Amino acid sequence: MLLSVADFIGVSKASASRIVHHVSRAIAGLYPQYVKTLSNTQNAFHEIAGFPRILGAIDCTHVPIQSPDSNIGEEYRNRKGIFSMNVQGVCNADLLFMNVVARWPGSAHDATIFNNSRLKNNAM
Repeated sequence: MLLSVADFIGVSKASASRIVHHVSRAIAGLYPQYVKTLSNTQNAFHEIAGFPRILGAIDCTHVPIQSPDSNIGEEYRNRKGIFSMNVQGVCNADLLFMNVVARWPGSAHDATIFNNSRLKNNAM
């Protein structure tokens, strides 16, 4: 593979090796800035609320939409009679979204959204 990279960018195999090494180190150096461990997240929630082993805060909210012009429009009417999308979000302790599911009609129950989400499937 290194020879293919070297040929592609027009350098020697040794130069390609050095470039790959430097880029890999640069990416690895960014790891702490962009990847937070679960223990960091748990500690942050514990400091805020005193709850142990919390990984995120989850909830659903209805985002109003215009009435869909189709025969499935009623699926988008929520329990309050408003056309909406039911959107599930998960935030970390810094209130940054870690996961969003925005594909369910307003009539969908929050539990249905969670039970069909990758979040649940990955947690189990």
